[in-house]
Amino acid sequence: MGLDTVELVVNVEKAFGITIPDREAEKIITVGDFHAVVWRYVQGRQSMRCKSQQLYYKLRHALIHTFKVERNDIQLSASLNEIFPQTNRRLLYRKLERELQLKLPQLVLPATWANALNIAGIILIPGMLVWSLVLVKLYDYTSWLYLLPVLGIIGTIFLSNILDPVRTVFNPETVKAFTQLVLSQNYATLIQETGTNQKEVEMVINHLIADKSGLELHEITPEKSITNDLGMN
Repeated sequence: MGLDTVELVVNVEKAFGITIPDREAEKIITVGDFHAVVWRYVQGRQSMRCKSQQLYYKLRHALIHTFKVERNDIQLSASLNEIFPQTNRRLLYRKLERELQLKLPQLVLPATWANALNIAGIILIPGMLVWSLVLVKLYDYTSWLYLLPVLGIIGTIFLSNILDPVRTVFNPETVKAFTQLVLSQNYATLIQETGTNQKEVEMVINHLIADKSGLELHEITPEKSITNDLGMN
């Protein structure tokens, strides 16, 4: 079992509040195997209540009564970037997190700022590396200059922190995708309150695999091999 798969197992254990023995983890080959193993450990907390639906209604209630969003605007396919208030969005988003009493995904940078930060990172990190190689190899400068890329990393992190006030974009942006992500991030807490069901277990595992592998959610299907098909070592 490679490091990616080990880390995935750890993330799944944390999400469901369970421990998967090594002998069972080593037998997990496909996404379906993961579904089956985890379900065996959590089915004692079985519930027919759908937490994703409960969470959606809880989110909708908060949007309507606290943030004055029109009920008809809150559809599963609606974009939170369009319906959530723009003014003081970060402050209001923290208020939403407190009201829901759940961990919410971080807001991200608008595309323009995200591209600018990426460009700055390319200039600062690889640029510093190239500069240090040229100075040391061609002009016999001290090898301490190899630390310049570290300064580039620090500079990029500093710029990223400066841009925190403009992180105002929901990602994912649709109400449905956002609800599913919030559910996956808070599942261990939620199943202690109301139990779980097999469909939700599989959905949460798929989210965790997609996040770790960098693939789209629709690419995570039960027959896929975690290593051969999804590229995780």
